[in-house]
This record gives sequence, structure tokens and C-alpha cells, in this order.
Amino acid sequence: MIYSYQQMKKYFPIYKLILFLLIISNSVLFPQTTKPDKLSKYNQYLDKYYVIKNVPSISAGILAGDSILWLDSRGFSDIENSVPATSNSLYRIASISKPITAVAIMQLWEKGLLNLDDDVRKYVPYFPRKKWTFTIRQLLNHTSGIRSYREGEFHNKTNYLSSREAIKVFENDSLIFKPGSDYLYTTLGYTLLDIIIESASKRPFAVYIKENILIPANMNSTFIDIQREIIPNRARGYTKNFFRKLENAQLADLSIKVAGGGFLSNSRDLLLFGKSILNGTLIKSSTLDSMITPTRISKSFINNYGLGFSLSNDRSDRTFSHSGVGTGFSAKLIIDPVQKTVAVHLINISDRNLESPADELLKILNEKEYIQPGLIISDTLMIHYSIGRLYPVLSKLNEIVDNDSSGYSLDHNDIAGFGKDLVQQKNILDAIDYLKKVNRIFPNSFPILVALADVYFNDGNKGLALRNYRLANQIDQRDRYVKNMIKRLSQ
Repeated sequence: MIYSYQQMKKYFPIYKLILFLLIISNSVLFPQTTKPDKLSKYNQYLDKYYVIKNVPSISAGILAGDSILWLDSRGFSDIENSVPATSNSLYRIASISKPITAVAIMQLWEKGLLNLDDDVRKYVPYFPRKKWTFTIRQLLNHTSGIRSYREGEFHNKTNYLSSREAIKVFENDSLIFKPGSDYLYTTLGYTLLDIIIESASKRPFAVYIKENILIPANMNSTFIDIQREIIPNRARGYTKNFFRKLENAQLADLSIKVAGGGFLSNSRDLLLFGKSILNGTLIKSSTLDSMITPTRISKSFINNYGLGFSLSNDRSDRTFSHSGVGTGFSAKLIIDPVQKTVAVHLINISDRNLESPADELLKILNEKEYIQPGLIISDTLMIHYSIGRLYPVLSKLNEIVDNDSSGYSLDHNDIAGFGKDLVQQKNILDAIDYLKKVNRIFPNSFPILVALADVYFNDGNKGLALRNYRLANQIDQRDRYVKNMIKRLSQ
């Protein structure tokens, strides 16, 4: 066993401990030669995921053709009040809001009410002139040069009464690069698309979306997440602190980013959204083709993001999708246009190493090899750190790395994240020793190199920070944060 009973009691709430033990016993009683039907596989996967990832709740579903094949949930939408998650629970879908906005833009393009290559200021004349003009298409595919969040904006607390008020946050900032010459994912840029929809349609954004997206797709449980309103079935969001303890997510008002990250929905509605895209209810098939075409930035750089959708890196895989990470929530919607299938998951926690249940459920549907949920390394390492500081942590990490059947997910962001947790605890020297060790185990890991560079920088060792940023840059030359840190330290 990976844990002693006492350790498991500390790691899992009692109701999850019971289910965890049942899962273990089930694998003994029903060996792998047993071939349960797909419905059983979906449920078994969800059971394992809920317990092993230790999330407050998860809702997930599968659609094929015109039918929802499976829809289920586990856990609590509100832990403090013991409210079970159900198919009616509403989760923040975060950046899955972007495809909804993008489809609305493409509807207006189909109607001839806008041109994707128009200067944005044609529809938003009060937006200040910049060094370069940028287009609606460039807002959709994140090549406009509009900046991303600054500190505090992701967890914005200000209530903006309109998108016109919200764009004041960034309207006077210079473009990061010449539009079309580079890629920078920005939710703030989608706030301009909100205004463009209103300008072209002569309808308020919320009204247009309801009339032209939600009602035609039968999405009866999708709403703009207005923080101050009473919205029935709204789930509460959670996070884990740097001691890896569950806590309520901080307050965030989404009025700064309604079009790019401000919707609430449930799994059923998002499956129906995918269905309505595939069957032509919302947009034409030719329009969808243009939305899921990669964006060419230069001769040597083709970005796997289209017009509001992320595209698979595998050329043989034609699926398109969008993930979402918001304050206290994580989500993914994935659509297969060849098989006419859709998968979704919604989780009421923002955390690292959550993997992608929607992808694995789609693999189960297509009878492909899929990955079982893996235990979160940093949760285990924090238990060991509380027992004996760094020595048992490194010993346990070596044990996990050397054992292919350990049941852990070797997510490098999670492994690096433990070092960041130590920094937050003010244990800088332990963080340096830990990250140096894992850097020797994974010498070409970008997130580990960046974490090591960051901790050196925070400790005032600019020389070693610069060295590790440069090593990280050799692995990923497009990462803007690393390039900015190299520039800053080189000066």
C-alpha cells in the first residue's frame, strides 16, 4: 500500500477514504480480464478520479450524435453545507466562455454584419488608437497584441457595470507586439469582442447570446456569473493553499472578462453546445472549418489555436477543445468532428495536476487506451515534509520515480509546484535543495528549471537565476515570462 491507514485518514476525508478502500478492493475482486460495459467504465473512472485527485466535486458527460450517453457527478458543490453535486450544479466554465463568444462573432460574420479583418475601432471607436491597428480575427486567435492579466486582475474584485467600463483596465496600454506577428493568450482581448457583438447586432451582449446561442442550443442552465446575484445551484469554488490544505477560493468578480471567462454552466448544457456546433444549429460547417484551422504566425510558427478553439497537436487527431481555469474552478470541453462526439468535465477547484478527465472519457468511448487518474505527488510530499522536513520528501520522490506502478502522475508542474509551496512557507533553502535535486532527476524539464530560477531570484542569487532561465529558454524559446526575466537580469 502507498499509505498507512493513519496517513490516508489525514490525506482523505473519511467519506473518500471509504470509497478509496472500495476501489482498491474492487480491483482485487474484479481483475483486469473482466470487461465491463462502457457505462461501468465511465462510472469507475469518475469514482477513481474523485477520490484519487481529492477534488470537492466533479461533473462529467459524454455525447454521441444526437444523444447524451452518460452524465454523472461526484462529491459536493458546497462542502461546508454538505450540498451534493448533481447534473444541475452550475460551475464556472472560465475560458470555455471564449468558444461561446467566438461562435456569436462567427454568426454575425455569416450574416454579413461584420468582417473578421475589419479594424476593431470600426466597432469600438472610443478605443484609443495604437501604434498598429488590429482586427477581429486577431482578437479571436490571440494575435492582436493586447496584453494579458497583470497582478490582481485574474482575481479581480471590482464590479464593472459594462464592458465599456472593463476595457478601461487596459485601453491605454501599448500593444505587446505588432498584431499578427506573435501569439499571446489574453482573456482581456475577448472583452472587446463583447462590445463588437453589441455594436454589430444592436443588442446587449447577454441578450444576443441568449437569443442566438443558448436558446437554439437548448442551453437552459447557462448564465453570466454575476457575483452579487442569487443564482440557484451555483457551486462554490475551492483551492489548495501552500500547505496543500483545501480552502475556499478567494472572491473574484468576473465583470472584467464576461466574454472570455464569465459564464456559469453545467455538463449537460456544454454537451448540447458541442452538439449544436457539430449539427449546424449554431454555425455552418464551412464556418466551423475556418474556426478550427491553425493560425499561421510565420513560415516557421503555426499555432494550434484557431478562432476561439484550441486544436490538437497530433495531426491524426482532429479534435478541438477549450480548457478553463477560473477562481476555484477547472473545466474542459472537447469535440470530435469525425466521430460526432463531445466530452466535458467540470471541477470546483483550481489546482495543479488535475489532468483531463474529458480526454480520458472520450478515449473510453472510442475504445482507445486511456490513462487512469494518478495520485498528486505534492500532496504526498507535503505529508512527508510535515513528518521530517526534506529528507523523507526526497526519499519518497525517488521511490515514486523508480516505481512505474506507484500510481502517481509524474506531472512536472506539480513536482515543481511543491518547491514553490516551500517558498511560500518561507523555507527558501529547502526549496533550493529540493529543486536542485529534482532538476538532476529531470534535467530537461522546463517547469522545474523555471521554478529553480525563480527561487534563486527570490533568494537574491541573480547569477544562478539567469543561468537557469537561459537553460529553460533553450527548451522553450517562445515563453514570454522567461524571455522577460532574461532581459531583466541581463540589464
